[in-house]
Amino acid sequence: MKKEDLIKLGLTEEQANAALVIHGKDIESHKAKLEALTTENQALFGQVTEATSTIESFKKLDVSGIQAAADQWKTKAEQAEDEIAQAREEAENAIAETEFNYALRDALLQANARNPVAVSALLDFDKLSVNDDGEITGLKDQLETIRSENEYLFIPESDDPQIVLGGNSNSIINDVVVEAARTAAGLKPTS
Repeated sequence: MKKEDLIKLGLTEEQANAALVIHGKDIESHKAKLEALTTENQALFGQVTEATSTIESFKKLDVSGIQAAADQWKTKAEQAEDEIAQAREEAENAIAETEFNYALRDALLQANARNPVAVSALLDFDKLSVNDDGEITGLKDQLETIRSENEYLFIPESDDPQIVLGGNSNSIINDVVVEAARTAAGLKPTS
């Protein structure tokens, strides 16, 4: 559209200029929309190209191989979890056993056992357990029985020493045997 064409249509020069300004703004608006749509079209075309390339690369993948590898790693992870759980359980059992052994040793020493190992050999461990306070339940009854049957395994509770007095000790060799030995040796008889 030209200014002369508008004047030929009967518009004044001012009206033709005003119409051209309005028309120019309208064209600029359409140009901006066209540029935006062109940019968007190029971006979408790039995305389609990239998606097509990605799809083609997926076609080259060995899906069954990837699934098999994933299954192998899953199995390895499960085995590792099982091994960790087993190791944790073994460690907890070892700690519990160590705590029990120290608690037992301390309890036997407090009970005045001369040799805690010897006394513990006489215990029925199936009837013993450690409570939350670290005390061994069932030990007191067993120690009383062991003390009554094997008193020598425990240090006496009193500090008084036991004095064993001499008794009536008779010689196993009687006078007749002594006299015969003296005679055989060529000595004089004692009587």
